[in-house]
Amino acid sequence: MTNLSPFTSPFIAEDTPTMGGILTEIDNITDLSDTRRRDLKSDVRSLCRLLGKHPSEVPANINWLHVRVRRIVPAAHDISKKRLSNIKSGVLKALALTGCSRERSDWLRPPSSSWQNLLSNITDKHDLWKLTQFAQYCTAIDIEPCQVTDLHILGLLKILTEESFTNKPDQVVVNAVKTWNRLRAEIDDWPNINLSHPPRKKEPWTIPLKQFPSSFQEDVVRWLHRLSNPDPLDASGPMKPLRPATIKHRRHQIQQMASALVLSGTSISNIHSLADLVELASFKDGLRQLMSRFDDKPTEAIHGLAVGLKSIATHHVKVDDVHLKEMQHICQRLNLNVDGLRVKNQNRLEQLEDPNSLSKLLHLPNTLTRVAQRSGLRPHKTALLLQAALAIEILLYAPMRAGTLSRLNLERHIRFVGTGRKRRTLITIPAAEVKNNRDLHYELGAETTQLLDQYCKVARPILLRAPSDYLFPAQNGGPKLESSLSRLIKEMISEHTGMVINAHLFRSIAGKIHSTVAPGDFTTLSHVLHNTLRTAMKSYAQFEHQSSVRHYQNSVDTARKKLMPKAKQKKRKS
Repeated sequence: MTNLSPFTSPFIAEDTPTMGGILTEIDNITDLSDTRRRDLKSDVRSLCRLLGKHPSEVPANINWLHVRVRRIVPAAHDISKKRLSNIKSGVLKALALTGCSRERSDWLRPPSSSWQNLLSNITDKHDLWKLTQFAQYCTAIDIEPCQVTDLHILGLLKILTEESFTNKPDQVVVNAVKTWNRLRAEIDDWPNINLSHPPRKKEPWTIPLKQFPSSFQEDVVRWLHRLSNPDPLDASGPMKPLRPATIKHRRHQIQQMASALVLSGTSISNIHSLADLVELASFKDGLRQLMSRFDDKPTEAIHGLAVGLKSIATHHVKVDDVHLKEMQHICQRLNLNVDGLRVKNQNRLEQLEDPNSLSKLLHLPNTLTRVAQRSGLRPHKTALLLQAALAIEILLYAPMRAGTLSRLNLERHIRFVGTGRKRRTLITIPAAEVKNNRDLHYELGAETTQLLDQYCKVARPILLRAPSDYLFPAQNGGPKLESSLSRLIKEMISEHTGMVINAHLFRSIAGKIHSTVAPGDFTTLSHVLHNTLRTAMKSYAQFEHQSSVRHYQNSVDTARKKLMPKAKQKKRKS
C-alpha cells in the first residue's frame, strides 16, 4: 500500500484537517486568555498521546475522535476517569472554537470516479454500505474495480483489523465479498471477478472421528470406556475413573493424532484401530506432522498427546518392551525441548515487568473495594465489584484454577477458624474435584477473611436468585459459570489497571511474584500450586533466570560504585 500523507488510514480523506492544524489555529484566536490557550493545547496534545499518534496524524473531526476515545482505558495510562473526561471536554471545546466538523462524511475518503460509477448501480443502501469501505480502500491504493483480487480482500481485512473503530472486521469483509459476488450475477456491468472469502483465523484441521472406519471408532469407544469405568479387578487399569473433561481431552488427542497421520500421507481407510496410531513409524509421522504446525518444534500439548498415546500403547494395545521403550525415549526428548510457559502467557506476563503494573494488580482487591463504597452506585454494580475483588484476592493468595474457583462451596470447601481479628479461612478441596487429582489446602489470612465476610454480607445476597451454597452463585442456584467469572475478572482488571490478564494466568503470576521475592524457591511454588517439584522448576525457571540477571546487574552497579577510576593528576609546569 502506498504511503498516505498525512494519514496512514486509507479511509480518511487526505484533505481532512489535523489536530496539528488545530494547535496552530488556537494560537491565532485572539480572545483567549494565555491560561485558557495553554490548557486547550495541552488537552489536544494529551488526547493525541493517549491515542498513540502525533497531532499531525489525528483527524480534527469530532465523529472520528468520539469513536476512538470511547476505547481509551484511563487506568492503562495512569490517569483517572475524571482526568480523561476533562481532556475530552477541552478537546471538544478546541474543535468547536476552530469550526471543526462532527459529520462522518467529512473525514471519509470519497471513492474514485470509477468506483463511484460502479457503486451508482447499487439500489439497495445496505449493499452500498457493505462495499463502500472496500471502494475506499481500493481507491487509496489506486486499484480500479476491474483490477480487484483476493489479495485486496486480505489487505482490507488487515487494515480493518488495525483500525480501532471496526468491532468485527472479519464479518465486514465477509459481507463485502458476499455482496460483491451476488451483485456480479445481478448487475450486467459488474466486473466478472469472483472473490474468495478470507480464511478463518483458526481453520479446523482435524478430521471428525465419524469419518474414520467403524472399527477404529469402536476401538476408541472401548479405550475411553475403560478410562471412565475402570475394572477394579484389572491391575493394569486406572485406579479410579477419569473426569468427563479429561475423557473429552483424551478423545480429542486421539482425533488429533489420527488426523495428523492422514495429513502425513496415510490413507484414512488404513486406520482400523488404535494400534495403527502407536505403531512406531506412524507415531513418528504423526508427531512430525503436528510439530510442522509450530515451526517443527514440540509444544506442551504435543508432549501431552505423545504421553497419552504411550498410555494406549502400554495398557490397550500392549506393545512389546522394545517398542514401549522407544516411545518413552521419544516422549522424554519432546519434554526436554518444551519451554516452560506458552508464548501467549509469556507475553502477558511481560505486562508485570513494570513494578507499577504489578503493584496495581496486587492492590486491585482494595481498589475495587473502595470503588464499591462510593455513593450512587447501583446495588448490582457494587455486588459485582466486591465479587471481583474477592475472586482476585483468592487467586493471589490461593492460586487455583478458574474452574475450581467458580465451584467453591461454602458448605463443602470453606470453614473458619479463630475469632475476632484473628479469624481465618480454610479452603479444602478434595482431589476428586481437582484437575490433577491433588487435594488443595489453603489458609487465608484475617484481611482476606474480612473481605470474604463483607462479600457474603453485602454482595452475595444481591446476586443470589435461588437457594445456593456456592460462594459465587449463578441465578439458578448452581455455581457461576467459569467463563462468566473469568470474564468478570478480566474486565475488572482491564478497567482498573489497563492490563490484559485472565483468571488462568494467576498460577503463572504466582510463580513470578514468589520468584521476585524468593528466587530459586521452587519447593514453595510446588506446594502452593500443587505441582511436582520438577514441573514447578520447569515452568517457572524463566523467572529465576530473570532474577539472576538482575542480581548480576546489581553486582555490576555495585562494582562500578566501589571501583571508581582515579582522577588523573595534572603535571606541574616546571
